[in-house]
Amino acid sequence: MSRRITIRDVADLAGVSVKTVSRVLNKEPNVRPIMQDKVNSAVAQLNFKPNPQARGLRGNKTFILTLLYSNPNPDYILEVQNGAMEQGNAEGYNLQIFPCDHKNENLIETVSSFLEASPQDGVILTLPLSDNLQLIELLEKKGIPYTRISPFYSEHNSPSVGSDDQKAAYDMTKYLISLGHTDIAFIKGHPDHSDTDKRFSGYKQALNEYNLSLNEEIIKQGFFTFESGEDCARQLLAQKQKPTAIFASNDCMAAGVLKVSKQLNLAVPADLTIAGYDDTSVSQQVWPAITTVKQPIHLLGKMATKKLICKIKQKTWDEIQSIFECELVLRDSSSICNSTTN
Repeated sequence: MSRRITIRDVADLAGVSVKTVSRVLNKEPNVRPIMQDKVNSAVAQLNFKPNPQARGLRGNKTFILTLLYSNPNPDYILEVQNGAMEQGNAEGYNLQIFPCDHKNENLIETVSSFLEASPQDGVILTLPLSDNLQLIELLEKKGIPYTRISPFYSEHNSPSVGSDDQKAAYDMTKYLISLGHTDIAFIKGHPDHSDTDKRFSGYKQALNEYNLSLNEEIIKQGFFTFESGEDCARQLLAQKQKPTAIFASNDCMAAGVLKVSKQLNLAVPADLTIAGYDDTSVSQQVWPAITTVKQPIHLLGKMATKKLICKIKQKTWDEIQSIFECELVLRDSSSICNSTTN
């Protein structure tokens, strides 16, 4: 068995001290570029892999970040996780995940016990946990750095990232109107998620701008799950005056709408246009592929992690709260309105 490469081996090859190697690996400031180049070259030549636990013992750090989530959409969480892992790995941090139920009355006690049993340097909060003020208070009391993804409340001074959900939903609704649709149904997301209100606001804004009345009969409450998309679709498509387009607040629900339309022998998009939100994998795995809003989920996970590591290292960040743009992805589930359908 080959001998494990150590930090001493890196230092010897680079011709620098072990302390210098440690400073470069920990990305500490004020290390001369020439020293950084020597250390990085030696690390590459030796294929040296730093041991996070050993680094933690020397610097009172674990080099572990925790992703806390309570979200029914696995595709969304996977993309956030991948973005967080990418950035964490690039900066020498490992990622652990902890799923929890935001409705559990023992949530704070459960998270507190986890934090004590599994030490970490910082926490990433996804919605709706990113708006849980009790949870935020717990982290601040314990002195654990954190960042928030897509929070609704931005009053207190904590780093966060998000996307412009209202504008994106407005743009999608406007696109559907441009196709000639005036009876556009809307399936809301989970009521506990802040992005639900933002997306609904964008939908209403577009209707108002084009002088289309808000029809409560074709607005349904979903929960970001495939099953809730099915349930809402059955209610909408059972109506005498069926909508010609259904805009669901995420792709899982849009896929549920697509399933029900097929069961009812409705042609998509000839009889019914369907739009989703997020641009997760399911939007391309069904047929017809779903027109959707591409939310930069991977980027949100990556940038939330980058901000968290900056906070851990007590570095400054120009923008404490960053909002990223979304884009429309037009696929086969949308087309010009066929007004003779109803």
